[in-house]
Amino acid sequence: MNRPALVPPPAPAESPRPEDEEPGQAIRRVLLVDPSLFTAPYDAALGEGLRQVGIEPHWAVRPARDGEAQPLPDGQIGHPIFYRRSDGISESLGRLRAAAKGVAHLAGLLRLAGVVVRQRPEVVHFQWLVLPPLDLVAIAGLRLLCPVVVTVHDTVPFNGDQLSRWQTMALSTALRISDGVIVHTEAGRRRLERSGVAPEKLAVVRHGPLRLACASTQPRQDQRWTFTLFGEIKPYKGLDLLIEAAATLDPGLRERCRFVVAGRPRMELEPLLKKIEAAGMAGQFDVRGRRLTEAEMADLFAETDCFVFPYRQVDASGVYYLVKGLGKWLIASDVGVFKEDPQPGAGELIPVADVAALSEALARAIDERPHATPIGSRQDWSAIASATRGLYAAAARARSEGWAARLNGFIQAARARVSP
Repeated sequence: MNRPALVPPPAPAESPRPEDEEPGQAIRRVLLVDPSLFTAPYDAALGEGLRQVGIEPHWAVRPARDGEAQPLPDGQIGHPIFYRRSDGISESLGRLRAAAKGVAHLAGLLRLAGVVVRQRPEVVHFQWLVLPPLDLVAIAGLRLLCPVVVTVHDTVPFNGDQLSRWQTMALSTALRISDGVIVHTEAGRRRLERSGVAPEKLAVVRHGPLRLACASTQPRQDQRWTFTLFGEIKPYKGLDLLIEAAATLDPGLRERCRFVVAGRPRMELEPLLKKIEAAGMAGQFDVRGRRLTEAEMADLFAETDCFVFPYRQVDASGVYYLVKGLGKWLIASDVGVFKEDPQPGAGELIPVADVAALSEALARAIDERPHATPIGSRQDWSAIASATRGLYAAAARARSEGWAARLNGFIQAARARVSP
């Protein structure tokens, strides 16, 4: 039976390179901003890459949580200036928690401005814009001191979550006024161009490989073919689609597999749990609705036979870059990084939100137990850091030329006024 293969994408567009830097424009000090440490593994890897190419990375982040491993390795300087007291507020407080986080974010941005004034980094690089209206004001102010670059990990804002009109406008404006914008896919670049971001500000810098810091030490407990949907549980990730697809499997096939869903819920799970129960699949679904430790992740990945990504939309996926080198079968929606990055022999692509196609792919995997070819990374972190440094230099150069042009225009206007 033929299946749609994962095909390699065309080579990415040329990104700025470090050799593009001109004398006097070499970037050495950068302040990177990830207020909530949304992408701590990515941050750590990027920071190490930047160090390899001669940049000293400083990070503006939140403090480490109780029991959390130090998110940034030695040699990367962290400034824990965000959410110093609000990070532990219970999500059950709803709007009160949201208001407290908003006030805390504003306080963090004010501390960020202080760090920039004191340390004078050559570039400020935002990894996430958490509260776009406040972040827009911060970016506009910081640009008076140095260039500002933003990485857009997902060009569909907040993965399609409902945003207010003001949040949407603020996010779009923040990207347009930034000095440089990084995306991970060609589709993301095209989407931001259509939204009004100047093409010369955009660079496609591919996501790099991620890895766990530990390995599994536990023997496998369940011999059934194991499908895993891993990461924060959000509507766009398609857990509901996976449940529907599993329910249509032949009962005999379903008895030969299990589905592990693991990650912190960012949506209401109770309706989906009831749907699993009503379909008689409680014995096949193991829902671990919490954040896993690295040791638990290592054990889960070792037991997994196939990672599933029935996403409705995505640009880049940190989970994909964490697991793609493990040699596990992948079933993914034909969208974003899954469409642009994978190679033949790694798994199957299926149409977005197509439950029938997902069910067929699950059935083939259970029946055939395919062996996947590990997907190599197209770039290492040193190359990624070099491309990032090239964008820093291009942003600094454009800023310098812009200031020079404005100053020259002011001088010419002044001369015109005093000329007889």
